[in-house]
Amino acid sequence: MRNLYLRIFVSFWTAMVLVLTFTVMATLWLADQRAQREQSRQDQLAHEASSVLAESGVPGLRDWLAHESPRAAPDRLFVLDRHGNDLLGRHVPDFLRARFGRGAPAGAVPDLPPDTRDVRWLSQLIAPSDEIYALSLLRLRRGPLGIFSSIETPIITAITTLLVSTIVCFLLARYLSDPIRHLRAATRSIAAGDLGVRVSSLIGARRDELAMLALDFDLMAERLRALLESHRELLRDVSHELRSPLARLQIALGLARRPNANLEQEFDRIEQETGRLDELIGEILSLSRLDDPARRLSAEAVNLEELLETLIDNARVEAEPRSIRIQLHAPGAPSIEGDRELLFRALENVLRNAVRFSPDGAVVELAVERTEQEAVIRVTDHGPGVPPASLERIFEPFFCVAQARDRDSGGYGIGLAITARVAALHGGSVGARNNPDGGLQVAMHLPLSQLKA
Repeated sequence: MRNLYLRIFVSFWTAMVLVLTFTVMATLWLADQRAQREQSRQDQLAHEASSVLAESGVPGLRDWLAHESPRAAPDRLFVLDRHGNDLLGRHVPDFLRARFGRGAPAGAVPDLPPDTRDVRWLSQLIAPSDEIYALSLLRLRRGPLGIFSSIETPIITAITTLLVSTIVCFLLARYLSDPIRHLRAATRSIAAGDLGVRVSSLIGARRDELAMLALDFDLMAERLRALLESHRELLRDVSHELRSPLARLQIALGLARRPNANLEQEFDRIEQETGRLDELIGEILSLSRLDDPARRLSAEAVNLEELLETLIDNARVEAEPRSIRIQLHAPGAPSIEGDRELLFRALENVLRNAVRFSPDGAVVELAVERTEQEAVIRVTDHGPGVPPASLERIFEPFFCVAQARDRDSGGYGIGLAITARVAALHGGSVGARNNPDGGLQVAMHLPLSQLKA
């Protein structure tokens, strides 16, 4: 049963059914025991009355009846003679007289009036003189639920309810508290810095909301671990990337302090390294801003064809000196709702990479496809491509396929990471694959619907 609400409902419903079942069974058992006791008492009364009549006659039977009648209250104990009269001279109801008196037809059993009375035939008493008397018990009629009116029934009901409810509630509380206890212990472990703790393996075969919560907790813990590791790697990479231009700056300053130093050349080198350092810091800040959860995009209608044409015009500054042609194929390119500046930056990173790693005289292709739900922008180059194991990692910050080559071309491994963040902020995604005939193709998927908050 997957639904925790139904599990709780069925548990309490089962408890109530068990309470009712045990109560009815116990009450019926007590009623049977009471009936056996009453039958035993009736047999005893009949035996005593017969013995008294045989030993002491009618006067002794009368004295015995006077003694036993109060003890039988609220039921009425009668001894009737053959005329239907009571030995104590008490009033005998007509239906009782008709039942045992001479006026009753042989074998006739007249219907008893609904006056809440029941007639119990106990025994025929035969005197030494062969006179016949009838011992009869007249008692209150008990309805079909009369057995529930005994004083034992509420006590049994209370005890049964208490026992069954205690057992069911204990098992239910244990069933609910165990996964919560595991979750609490795991939360404390995470707070203490142990991000490797997992809970779903401790839940067992459960499939209810608590099991789903355990799975979500494990996903959260894994996500936290991945984020923390990513931040640690980012810190190490940033430190490494910043150390390189700083080291070159220190070298340039040391060379500039030499007596015979070419100051103009060293100042140019210092200026170049300072520019590279400023560019790197700007890339890091841009990536950090995109990771801010509180960031909100400035939504506007962006015509993809116009945006790509502007990108191509800017990229020709790098492409034309190397005879690289950029072709655009965007028939019926849609307009999407997004942040124009961020989209421009994301696509520019992809296009500049394609131009940078394309051989001289090659062609870089841009294409826009439209589906019912999204627009797909593909940038294809004819360069060396990327090793298959690195296709998913090229969108990670500071990851470079060929580090030396990327540094020589001015890259820091941040551009594609920014592209991936921008696509995610727009509710889309980005991916890369190698072309069968060589080169790399990067595809950005952007939804045509509203921006995600």
